[in-house]
Amino acid sequence: MEKRALIAFVLSLVVLIFWDYYFGLFRTPAPPTTQESQTAPQPEGAKPSAQPQTVAPPSLPPAPAGTLPEQRLAALDRQYESWLITDGLYQMKIFSPGARIGSFQLKQYREEVSPDSPSMELLPSQSSGYLPLAVDLLQHQSWQLSTTPFRSSAPAQLNVSADAASPSTAAFTAEIPGEVRLTKLFTFQPGSYVMDVELQLENLAAQPLVDQLGISFYFQPYTGKIDDSNNPSQLSIYQKGETSHYVPKDMAKKDLIFRPPMHWVGYENNYFLQAVVPLEESGFQIIPRVLDADKGLIQLVYLTDPFQLPAQGSRTFKMRLYMGAKELSHLKEAGHSLDEAVDYGWFTFLALPLLYVMRWIYTYVHNYGVAIILITILIKIIFWPLTQKSYQSMQGMKKVQPKIAQIREKYKDDKEKMSQELMGVYRTNKVNPMGGCLPMVLQIPVFFALYRMLNGAIELRHEPFMLWINDLTAPDRLHIGFDIPYLGGLPVMTILMGISMFIQQKMTPSSGDPKQEQIMLLMPVVFTVFFVNFPSGLVLYWLVNNVLSIAQQYWVNRQAA
Repeated sequence: MEKRALIAFVLSLVVLIFWDYYFGLFRTPAPPTTQESQTAPQPEGAKPSAQPQTVAPPSLPPAPAGTLPEQRLAALDRQYESWLITDGLYQMKIFSPGARIGSFQLKQYREEVSPDSPSMELLPSQSSGYLPLAVDLLQHQSWQLSTTPFRSSAPAQLNVSADAASPSTAAFTAEIPGEVRLTKLFTFQPGSYVMDVELQLENLAAQPLVDQLGISFYFQPYTGKIDDSNNPSQLSIYQKGETSHYVPKDMAKKDLIFRPPMHWVGYENNYFLQAVVPLEESGFQIIPRVLDADKGLIQLVYLTDPFQLPAQGSRTFKMRLYMGAKELSHLKEAGHSLDEAVDYGWFTFLALPLLYVMRWIYTYVHNYGVAIILITILIKIIFWPLTQKSYQSMQGMKKVQPKIAQIREKYKDDKEKMSQELMGVYRTNKVNPMGGCLPMVLQIPVFFALYRMLNGAIELRHEPFMLWINDLTAPDRLHIGFDIPYLGGLPVMTILMGISMFIQQKMTPSSGDPKQEQIMLLMPVVFTVFFVNFPSGLVLYWLVNNVLSIAQQYWVNRQAA
């Protein structure tokens, strides 16, 4: 393969990685629509917008700085009546003021990689004093339904049994005497991250009630990091067959309103999802707002169209919530296209089979690091004929380089004659200048599919490999007793990857152009810098692939000697 073609290939790869890493190559947010006539709850002090606004439901006092989630929960438990709902997958707390969700902890996942780390909390907004599922009537906010104490006949601890013949339910009721009664009915599916929420609004007055219902959800980054390029926390919506993503800094620039039809809208990162699934085809809109850009705090309001309840009349509003891990089996079981939340971009059609193969290998080896190595070997075997032909083509091009150099020098002023002579050399020696490049280009989709899959598969979260690598989704770091600036620990495996790439480059047949060789020798440095903050699982794949490529190149070079 000519060096120019190889340079173009590698530079294109670097550009694609850079673009996806910083700008989200595979994200295609749909242009938002505007709204003129409706209003939505808005917290006091929030950024003004061109839309009519009202005051949001009051929040709880924010937790003091440094307060741990379990300390915050303990404080809320002492202050308010609460109900605990437990399932094999999660543990959920509902607090009496507003019958809002105060905590949602995933039993099978931890906050940090440490074994004594607490269970993963999906509601970090509790630290800012905002609890989701706050209900407000926009024209009667003085009733304060979002904070009015709710009552329930449900037990203080409700166990959602996987053996139950039907879903478990819990109803919570609040009443403004002589005005309205609001009942929140939760239906919990055993062994599922899905729950259905039904809001029953009754008009107790002797005159009609004209109003709008606003249901507020609050989100903050799951990791605590506002800007995490590898694992961004973002608002997402799936409608019209496409998933669109919005980060807080983009949301703060314009007012967004999502209108039906839509499958779901929610808050996610690579591994977890809180999704609101409308069960009505129309009669509502969903309005997101950035409440605190520094904390990444977002409000999502499910706002009904204006309605009228006759005296003693009632109306029911329904929605479905998905709160949990982005496990494909659970997402598919939940329906409503929630499995589209596992989005690997343009190469999803390759990434998903690779994920299934990796999981299948894991059932035998019980180590995802080993599974990554084996799937790398498998891919190398599949592409062996192509890469073999590529290396042989490069060897053939190496042999004719002196003749090519002579022709270029002799006919440097006659481009047409030079092309004819070069084609004659290629035909005589049976070499193809693009023969070394095309087989490698065919592997680009597989690389990007693996890149997206290894960067977003929840199966790898907190999964160890060996030695210092205790989390395949975290950057490779070996702690050596002191912090290295900007890195913390030493990226040993990443450095080894760069060294292996350098060795592979040195073994690649040379074109004889010193400038091109210098450029190519810079590629291992460039890739090492790019990969230094990538998940260690991806670095492991690239390192093993390099080692296998070195072995194959050595075999080809030995045959050609």
